[in-house]
Amino acid sequence: MPGSDDSDYEMGKRYRYRLYGDLLDGAIAGLLGGGSIMVLTLLYDALLFKPLVTPNFLAQTLLGREGVAVDGAAQAKLVQIGMFTVLHLAAFVFLGIVLVKIFRITGIRNTLLFGGLYGFTVCTSLFGVSLQLSGAEVSLEPKRLVLLLVNFIAGVVMAGYLQARTPRRKGEQQ
Repeated sequence: MPGSDDSDYEMGKRYRYRLYGDLLDGAIAGLLGGGSIMVLTLLYDALLFKPLVTPNFLAQTLLGREGVAVDGAAQAKLVQIGMFTVLHLAAFVFLGIVLVKIFRITGIRNTLLFGGLYGFTVCTSLFGVSLQLSGAEVSLEPKRLVLLLVNFIAGVVMAGYLQARTPRRKGEQQ
């Protein structure tokens, strides 16, 4: 059947287009979610008059306290914070892509509440697992509420971006 080859090609083309769109939307949503956490923690540290204390603490915890091979303590601190930032944003790109795929595969309606719950549970769980894998003995008790709150907000930001990117169907209410 000659028509079948054309329809298979078009179907494959539509699938690839949708897949690339999902990957791009998920990556951007993840960058926005991870970036929102970075901005919120910078503001939190600024309110406590301790700039960069949270990213420095997390970088030392997750990347190792021995530091990196750079001359000077200030340079080593900045290199570690930079490495942690790249790791943090990469993790959120992954989390954003997973969120897009959850919406696509399950058909769950994209709401800000679901995004917040996703951030609250999945992002916080990934952070906890990474702390466990690093072998760090960390007590986050006083900051646990802040951690849960910023992850909730990151999930809301990711879902909000994905909502803005999803075209509305005819008959749907806004």
